[in-house]
Amino acid sequence: MSVTVKLLARNSGASAVALALLSAAHAYAQAPAGDIDADSIIVTGKTETTGLHLSSRETPQSVTAIDSLRMQEQGLYEISDVMDQVVGIQSNRTSALGTDGTAYTARGVAVKNYLVDGVARPTNLYGFTEDTADLVAYERVEVIRGSAGMITGTGNPAAAINMIRKRPGTDLRASVSARVGSWDMYRIEGDVGGALTSDGRVRARVAGAWQDNDTFIDREHIKRKALYGVIEADLAPNTLLTAGVEYQNFRSTGASRGGVPLYFTDGSETHFARSTNGGANWSDFSRKSTNIFASIAHDFDPRWHLQIDAEHKSGSYDETIGYFFGTAIDKNTGLGGTFYATRWASDLKLDAVYANLRGSFDALGQEQHIALTLSHAQFNDDQTPYPGWWDGPDYMKSIDALTYFKTGDVLKPDLSATGSLAGNRVKTSAAAGVARLKPISPLSIIIGGRLTWWKQDSYAQGVTGPRTWTPGTREKAVLTPYVGAVLDITKTLSAYVSYASVFEPQTARTVNGDMLAPLEGNTYEAGLKADFFDGRLAASAAVFRMKQDNYAIADGDGIFAPDGSTAYHAVSGMKSSGFELEVNGEILPGWRVAGGFANARSEDRDGVRQLPQTPKDSFKMFTTYRLPGDLDGLTIGGNLQWQGKGRTEYAGPNGVFYTQGSLATLDLMAQYRFSDHLTLAAHLDNVFDKTYYSGLSTGSARYAAPRSLIFTLRGSL
Repeated sequence: MSVTVKLLARNSGASAVALALLSAAHAYAQAPAGDIDADSIIVTGKTETTGLHLSSRETPQSVTAIDSLRMQEQGLYEISDVMDQVVGIQSNRTSALGTDGTAYTARGVAVKNYLVDGVARPTNLYGFTEDTADLVAYERVEVIRGSAGMITGTGNPAAAINMIRKRPGTDLRASVSARVGSWDMYRIEGDVGGALTSDGRVRARVAGAWQDNDTFIDREHIKRKALYGVIEADLAPNTLLTAGVEYQNFRSTGASRGGVPLYFTDGSETHFARSTNGGANWSDFSRKSTNIFASIAHDFDPRWHLQIDAEHKSGSYDETIGYFFGTAIDKNTGLGGTFYATRWASDLKLDAVYANLRGSFDALGQEQHIALTLSHAQFNDDQTPYPGWWDGPDYMKSIDALTYFKTGDVLKPDLSATGSLAGNRVKTSAAAGVARLKPISPLSIIIGGRLTWWKQDSYAQGVTGPRTWTPGTREKAVLTPYVGAVLDITKTLSAYVSYASVFEPQTARTVNGDMLAPLEGNTYEAGLKADFFDGRLAASAAVFRMKQDNYAIADGDGIFAPDGSTAYHAVSGMKSSGFELEVNGEILPGWRVAGGFANARSEDRDGVRQLPQTPKDSFKMFTTYRLPGDLDGLTIGGNLQWQGKGRTEYAGPNGVFYTQGSLATLDLMAQYRFSDHLTLAAHLDNVFDKTYYSGLSTGSARYAAPRSLIFTLRGSL
């Protein structure tokens, strides 16, 4: 298969305003199912999805995209894999996937903003994020770092993760793959798409995945199921109808919401085996969702385009939680920590509709672009309360960790539903406009704003009695402005500056039960962008500074709000600054690279560093080389990652700090193409079997995965 990737196919993104800022910096065409020809990729191509027709150099903000080719070559099959590869994003994985302990930061701030085809998920309601999503339904993942209020309306100034769904092509294409590897990893994927009618006016695509695997952690087991289908129909030469459904099912059993203690009570470090599990053998984390989406798009003429998108998502999470937490334990008795038990469950619903009009006109001798957007969304969260550690010693008790870690055996307390009910209702609407103006040929100015209305209410209902509603956050016509400028210095080099802002209603509560005021944040950014070799290689450099007010900081482990959640307090004057360097594309025929260096430091108003467990500096570089001549069926590659030191505060029995020094890991891959229809790939991760922690919290940590080997056999039409 050969695909010249210069333009992105349509997607059902929410708005031109949103996608105008998510440029096709490193994106690829929406290819039909089957293999992708790496030799045909143009990484600096423009995108037609925005209407503003922005390339990376025309976008005054840092953007990274992980496309389907890289997912395939690097063996990335879930969103957490992708997050680990994005320059400027750092993971702090303190507990198992599927729990609330898998955290990511960008520019010194926690990443919370997830979107699917431009439709934002609420950042302040638990369970709506896409952090366990299987990627079989997605063509690529676009990441914009910094404030993204023009995209999300609400959120924080870390980064926005936009997951772009697959679309069908006209030609019939199909692929199937099987993956086996360490810790009894088994995965099967299928993907088929093409025209359903002889004239190609109706097209469809279906993809699915099944996975079953243990992990390097004792007793931890994961199952995944994902199914995706989409159909497109050309209702008229200028009118396109798209509709589809996506199903995701994730389950992790035997998993822990925490790590293992770092210290013994005598002050010595524990150095537990990497397979040590703090989760009960009956713990169970599951998430399910069904997403139905549709869009209709119409071109009035070559310059003006109208698109209306609608989405309905119903889902649930059900988490039976049993885990150990302790900052220091006695090395002889195993005492000193606490076993926590509860159950969290909720039914979730999302309904959203977006309409956008975008186009261009001539003025001042240049083509000017504008986009207008209206949107409305509602999020429902209906919880079934269960007893937990706030209800007494049956759910929070001292335990011999040394004995417990070996088997995970512990009496499961009564986790029957209390009979009460609780939940949240959020309604949000927005109106936005953006313009890309060119007063002179080398200079572009992007200016826009979004007005957001936000209404949030919560309810509680006892075993008997009526449902009681409590008014929550109310925001009317909150403006999130965006201003940027791009100057083309030469044909291959541009300079830019930008300002962006966000606000985020919060559900975190103080120790007294009061809800924190909305977070507000601003980002200032400047940089250089260049492309070389006719668009086959892109490079960028950026410096940034961010400020946040009403930033939520946890009071500490074991300090809870009246509802049993972790207690927080708000801090204003939080600031973060740093720089990023990134390169992506082909540096020589057959030799491609993707990665870069990032630096970020966050401090409070007194200059005290925040999130010290996340290293300030990180380097990521993935590279592949396709051998020439008679060996052109063989592609070899590697992934080098380095991070600076991280520190967790007050980890030991005497309040000592634990510091993890700087470290580097190396992954290797090889792929052999037997024919145009059959390939075999091998991935060897953590080649030197480096032992280190993937996440640090106060007094405890979770190990990173040891060396592992995975084989993937892929066939395609």
